[in-house]
Amino acid sequence: MKVLKFGGTSLGSAECIHNVVNILKGMKDANQLVVVVSAVGGVTDQLLDCAFTAVTDGEQAVKKVQEIEKRYREVFADVLREKSVQDQLNARFKELTDIIKGVSLVRECSPRTMDLILSFGERLCASLMVAMLQKNNIQTEYVDTRSCVFTNQTYGGARVFLDETFTAIRSIVTRDIIYVATGFIGSTTEGITTTLGRGGSDYTAALFGTALKSEQIEIWTDVDGFMSADPRLVTEAFVLPRVSYEEAMELSYFGAKVIHPQTLAPAVKQKIPILIKNSYAPEKSGTIIASGKTDHFHPVKGIASFKGISLLNVQGSGMVGVPGISGRLFGVLARCGINVIMISQASSEHSICFVVQSRDDQAAKEAIEVEFEGEIASGKIDKIEINSNLAIIAAVGDDMRGTPGISGKLFNALGQNSINVVAIAQGSSERNVSLVVKAVEVEKAVNVIHTAFYLSHRISNLFIVGPGSIGSELINQISDRQKELAEQNDLVIRVCGLANSKKMLIEENGINLKTWREQLTSSDIQFNMDNLLEKIKKLKLVNSIFVDVTNSDVIADGYEKFLAAGIHIVTPNKRANTKNQIYYNKLRNMLEGHRLHYFYETTVGAGLPIISTIKNLRNSGDKVLKVEGILSGTLSYLFNTLDKDKPFSKVVKDAYDKGYTEPDPRDDLSGMDVARKLLILAREIGIEMELEDVIVESLVPVQITKGSVESFWQKLPSVNEYYENLRQTAQDSGFALRYIATLENNECRVAIEKIPKEHSLARSGATDNIIQITTKRYCENPLIIQGPGAGREVTAGGVFADIISLSFHLV
Repeated sequence: MKVLKFGGTSLGSAECIHNVVNILKGMKDANQLVVVVSAVGGVTDQLLDCAFTAVTDGEQAVKKVQEIEKRYREVFADVLREKSVQDQLNARFKELTDIIKGVSLVRECSPRTMDLILSFGERLCASLMVAMLQKNNIQTEYVDTRSCVFTNQTYGGARVFLDETFTAIRSIVTRDIIYVATGFIGSTTEGITTTLGRGGSDYTAALFGTALKSEQIEIWTDVDGFMSADPRLVTEAFVLPRVSYEEAMELSYFGAKVIHPQTLAPAVKQKIPILIKNSYAPEKSGTIIASGKTDHFHPVKGIASFKGISLLNVQGSGMVGVPGISGRLFGVLARCGINVIMISQASSEHSICFVVQSRDDQAAKEAIEVEFEGEIASGKIDKIEINSNLAIIAAVGDDMRGTPGISGKLFNALGQNSINVVAIAQGSSERNVSLVVKAVEVEKAVNVIHTAFYLSHRISNLFIVGPGSIGSELINQISDRQKELAEQNDLVIRVCGLANSKKMLIEENGINLKTWREQLTSSDIQFNMDNLLEKIKKLKLVNSIFVDVTNSDVIADGYEKFLAAGIHIVTPNKRANTKNQIYYNKLRNMLEGHRLHYFYETTVGAGLPIISTIKNLRNSGDKVLKVEGILSGTLSYLFNTLDKDKPFSKVVKDAYDKGYTEPDPRDDLSGMDVARKLLILAREIGIEMELEDVIVESLVPVQITKGSVESFWQKLPSVNEYYENLRQTAQDSGFALRYIATLENNECRVAIEKIPKEHSLARSGATDNIIQITTKRYCENPLIIQGPGAGREVTAGGVFADIISLSFHLV
């Protein structure tokens, strides 16, 4: 014995009707079938419109009845070729037209009359469905549920008399055939037509299933079942194979419009399994709703959400310790017919906030102001506040109960994505954590929670500016590792934005990294930082990371706005960390206040763990006494390669050709690049200073740096003799030339120095960076870090490592 219910979306076209017929043909394993049908999709609203229109314009209302008739004739065209069926349809619509004309004459449509008018949708659909099945040689019987579903006289939402209804249903369903029953409608004991309110057809199915002790109730609709989240918001949302009755109730209440939670109460009481199926894809398994433990191993089963809500706050010193305040507050709202969706109250009793639908917020405010007029006038209760344009999100799961850390994980994830929570509520069942956020943030918030609880892959969405030498290598490395990271580390890294100095490319679902150059070249979107920021904000993507692979002051100036928008930053660009101390401190304060991440390991030492090592030393309580080192892979290469057969200008040109220098090699030779790196380390240690405080020795005279890069290359050989003399003098004395950065006693200096060849800094090779850190713990034997400090592969690899590390910091 099975009961099937088909909603209006499953009955909206001729094709849909054929789908239903085919589904029923396949039910060979059931001895008895009861099929409960709704009205054809959209017809109930059309009937409401007809009734309201009839009060003021009878002629127009009759035209609207004709539109409904036309709709039924299109949907059931196959069976309406038979005269008997046509006669039946004509008779029903004549009856409906007469009632509409009657409403027009009296200029009033009572609730009783409205229920009668609305009943035509289901009655027409059920009788035509019977004819359709009989045409397909399926033995079928029509059941007008007014003959078996008995109710009181509360029109529009009648209460069912269960005992009488169950007895009547059992007396009707006695044969091994298919019974097609009207959903949504019933009648009083006097035979007056009533309707069962929202979700009435689901309720009808539950009544039949309970009365007949059905093996299963199937709800056929236009979705595959309960989803882990709204697929319109979360692209990775998936069908939940099984949920408990309680989980289904919670998810339905908070916006998962699969079933109406109250309508299935009779079936829940009898523990009859309920199967949700998609009539457009009957081959899919759907979702089973049943008692007991579900077979899903995640504590949060699903995330439901809906917009269009407002939060009202009632607060004041006169509320503390005063009995009856809550009773009066919610009593007046109940009397005004205002439904309260969520309540949150502080234990101090100083305030109560609650959520209502936005259409009710002004009425709620006015009702409260009348109820508490005296308290508001005396100042015991403050002015009633409305916070609108909000959305409610509910994280639901039976296994949340008794699992420590669920709420912490949820709010940590939201905090890391700079999503502010306006209000929170959790019942003692621990099955549901509900929270209120701004409506504009609901999509991002749902994605964040979905990702946090491993309902989907961990995702990082990158927006890369500067696809030059290092940037393009970074893109190549990401492309090579994307699949492996997803499969082995459950980490999906998507490049959703690319920009050079002129154009940018934005793709919400990720850019194809095999053809990014062609796509960026053909893009017609002009690049500027404000435009990029606005596009990132509109996408509302979870875990957005801005990757700056430039050497630009202008780009670095934009970091503040990106952090304020809740966007994390990864960069090898030294500019932001070497701007004035006020800006530097402001960025740090934003990181702490917004729980954001700013990774810049590659600003010093390319891929070497220099900054992280200093941070770890300080965090563990050690004190840095001195830092000295070779912090430029370019300059390391110069002094390692320089000899009598390779003059200075040639070595610089070789370094440029190998990609070791900046695009403009004067940036390296000025010493300012090293000065910036040393300033970054000084600030990491806790020293406040400006770039101007660093003593810098340039490697070339100022006069040859003026003009274009081309003129610089022409003038550069003029220093060859100076460097050859310097090199020879050092060599004759058993020394080596190195460009060394030194931080000691709160002073910073970068300069060419002659050091003994056995000194640790003299042992650097090729493009190595080497840094020697002396601390209280590493005093007699300083800590040394050495490795390649230049080259696009190692620098890009360091940036990529920061991206991966940041991704695993994010929930």
